[in-house]
Parts: sequence; C-alpha cells; structure tokens
Amino acid sequence: MKRSFLVYMADGSTQTHSAEKRVTKIGRAPDNDIVLVDPERSVSRWHALLALDDNGSVYVEDLKSSNGTLLNGQPVKGSVLMTPNDTVQVGRFRVSLLEEIEEDERFSIQAGTVALDELQDKPGLLPLPGRGLAAAGEFKNFELLYEVGVTLARSNSVEEVTKAAIGLLFKIDQVHRATVMLWDDKRGAFGNPDLHARNVGRTSALSGSYDPAHLVMSRTILARVRHENRPLLIRDAGSESMLNSAVSIVRAGIQAAFCSPLTFQGRFLGILYADNLAEPDAFSEADFRTFTSIAAQTGLALANAIAGQELMEREVERQALKRYLPPQVANLIMASGGASELNGVLQPVTVLYADIRGFTPMSERMDAREIVAMLREFFSVMSAAILECNGTLDKFIGDCIMALFGAPIQSEQAAREGLNAAIRMQQRMQTLNRSREQRGACPVFIGIGLHCGPAVVGNIGSADRVQYTAIGDTVNVAARLVSKAAPSQIIVSGDIRAAIPDFAGFQPLGEVELKGRERKMDIYSAAWPELPIQ
Repeated sequence: MKRSFLVYMADGSTQTHSAEKRVTKIGRAPDNDIVLVDPERSVSRWHALLALDDNGSVYVEDLKSSNGTLLNGQPVKGSVLMTPNDTVQVGRFRVSLLEEIEEDERFSIQAGTVALDELQDKPGLLPLPGRGLAAAGEFKNFELLYEVGVTLARSNSVEEVTKAAIGLLFKIDQVHRATVMLWDDKRGAFGNPDLHARNVGRTSALSGSYDPAHLVMSRTILARVRHENRPLLIRDAGSESMLNSAVSIVRAGIQAAFCSPLTFQGRFLGILYADNLAEPDAFSEADFRTFTSIAAQTGLALANAIAGQELMEREVERQALKRYLPPQVANLIMASGGASELNGVLQPVTVLYADIRGFTPMSERMDAREIVAMLREFFSVMSAAILECNGTLDKFIGDCIMALFGAPIQSEQAAREGLNAAIRMQQRMQTLNRSREQRGACPVFIGIGLHCGPAVVGNIGSADRVQYTAIGDTVNVAARLVSKAAPSQIIVSGDIRAAIPDFAGFQPLGEVELKGRERKMDIYSAAWPELPIQ
C-alpha cells in the first residue's frame, strides 16, 4: 500500500507529496516539505506538520498558526490521528491522506478509458455503437446519452441535478440502487446522501445493509476515484477472493458497481454511485460508457448549479452588507472573499457616537409603539447620512448609534468624512424635527462625539457569534465625548481638530476629565449650521 498526501491548491489544482517521511511540514516558508504559496496570508510560515509514528500512523499537529488547522472541519488541538481520506484544512488549502493500491493488491476494478475533464471538453470522445446484434443494446444506450445532455442541461438547482442524475442512472437496466454524495468544501466532508432503489425512491429498508459513506470512503476505491478523476467499474464485488480488503463492499453484498467522482475544472464536487446486488457481470461495456457520460455531464451540471447558488448567496450577502456599508466598500469586501475574511487588525479609525438627548424622560411620555416608530425613523435618517460619507454602521445601542470611518478600508480622509457625517446628521435632524412638529410629535435632539486614533477592527466575538466592530481606547474616548455633548452639539477631540486643520468651525471648550483616563483632554465643539466641509 502506497500512501501520499494530496494537496488541493487554492486555484483548484492538486499536488501529490509522499507520505513516507517521518515529519512533513506545511506552510508558506520555503523550507517546508509542502510549500503553500498564499499571497492572502491565510497560511502561516510554519503552519502545521504531519508526523509518522513507529506504527505507521499519521498524526496532524498545528504549529501555533495564526488561523489554526482543521481536521475534517474540527480544530486541531495537540496531536490528532489522521486516517486515510481525512482532510486537513490549512488556510485556503486542503490536504488529504490517500492510500493507493499497489499492483499486487489490485482488485477487479476497471477504470474508464477517458478522464472526465476530457469528456466534458470533448463529448465525442466516447465511442459510438458498432454493428451487429450487440449494437441494438448499444443504440439504446446511445439514445440515453442524448437524453443525458438534454435532461441535465435543463436542471438549474443542485437538487434538480441530483434528481435528474439518479433518474438517468435507473435507465441503465441493471442498476438496482444509486446515490449522489455531495462534497461540502466548508466542512471538508460528504453530506448525508439519499440512497435510492429502483421503483422505490428513497428507502430506509436498504440503509441497514448499505452505508455509501463507508463504500466510497474505502481505501480500495477512493484513492483511485478522486486521484485519477476517472469512473470505476467494480466487478464481482461479492467475491471475497477478489475484494477481501474492501470490507464495506463485501458486507453490503454488492456484485457489481459503478463509482465516479463528480468534478469540474479540478474542483471535487462529490461522488456518483450505482450498483447491482445480483450479478457480477450485470454491467456491459456499453453501460460503463453510458455511466461515464452521465458522470461527466452531472459534474458539469452540478458545477453550474453550485456556481449559480454561490452567486445568489454572495448577492444576498452583498445586499446585506450594503445596508451597513457604502456600496463601494461592500463590493470590495465581497471581492476579497466576503465579510467572514475580515480578521481583527490594528489600524487608524475615526469613531462617531450619536445619542438622543433626554431619551429616558421622552420615552416615559410616549407609547411603546411610538418609541419604536420614532427610533426607526431616527436610525433611517442617521444611517443614510453616515453611509453617504463612506462610514460603516457599527451598531445601534438603544437610542445611540455608533459608526466607523476608515474601516474596513483605511482612509486618510476618515476624520474629515466623520465630521462631514456628523454635520449632515445634525442638519437632517432639523429637517426631521420640522416634519415631526407638523405631525404633532415632539422634536428629537442629538449629541455627537467624534474621536480618531488606533483601534482593533474586524470580526470580533465568540465561536458562535461574531460582529464587525472596533475595540480600543479610541472607541472609549468617542463614547465619553458623546456624553459631554449638549442637544444639537458636536464635540470632537484635539486629534480630530489636528486631522482637519482647514476647518474653521472648531471652538475650544477647554480641558475636561474623561472617565477612565488619567489625563485631561482638550475638546472642541464643531459649528454645524454651515455647509458640510469638502
């Protein structure tokens, strides 16, 4: 048995490395055994190692990497056993342990003559039916090949592709059971497949004798299915003399089976499987060619369906981001891999807090529904002003709103944009109050605090819930400043004033003590009735 590490690169290609070394190191640094070139720095210089013990077992260990190491979707802590076909996640890369069958251990397994990617590029590679009596059955399969292309081309969703593929497999006369096992890239594992039996649909009666996960994950099959990207025809699977090591096949009583990877342009999408429980020679060469075509076209259709689904998910995420970020920032985040890629980093930011003055006594005089309506109106108007100035909505805290400028994308204009937003917010509160007074509602006045400086920004929280926010003394100072602001007042720190030297509307208020700080701070009010600054 020959073992190797199959590395799935970020661009969809694969590399194979020997698994015979005592220690195999993985990381960005050139002195690693498996070097992962990663401009996005999701991989540490020395990220993880794969160690071989005296018994030949392989263990994976994280080398205190920045982003951690996952084994089958679970964080690696200490030294963890890695079994064949397990998947190690290292940043944007995956590493699987494969066991390949040596020549003297070869079972009755026949590989397809054409690789699936070649067939997807050139469907005509499959031979056409010949002449003679045997040709009648082959013409039936040839007609089925035409139906394969038409049926799968009409399937738009993953569910439709899966259902269509199962239906096409059952048009091969001797197929008794079939399944499609979809691969989950995020978990690094297969999903839970439905096993279908001819004329029965999904069945629980067969599940006791058949575990497709064990079948395709067996050492005798997976090493060839995934590594060679070719379908397999397994004959006489019930003969212990031929498949004495494929325990899952023998236990299931399978006599003949088809098994194929579902791939497209180097991306592994899942497994297509069909079997016969009665006859070792149930499937002909023509059946095998038909199955090969179904597998190739299913991989192509599945890739299109998954791409469409991912685009829809990204659009939903983009629209959600646009509710809190300016459109150009939301688009940039999506282009760089999504909001989930925003790890906490230290960078200069401008923090704005806006708080309704006298909210508690106001709420005592109002019905709860009136309070909710007032806050919804207030937050909508304020959010629009913030987003117009390239701000990021951080959170709503009761009657208070927090916003960031210069995050997630750093900007030399962050302080200027923050002050511009504060001025617009106060001006629009005037307009909003005129509207409220016409409706007989009480006016609403806000105080605003603004400060700039370094802070840690990014997705911060627990393992179960994270939020994009900022943490640090800069945030605390801005929160203290808003408490000093009177109704309709904008209070800024000396750092804001220094960052915008050309603004003539700053008026010194002297030094003040801020809770939690030893030194006093110079603060200023910003005149806002004038037009926003440029």
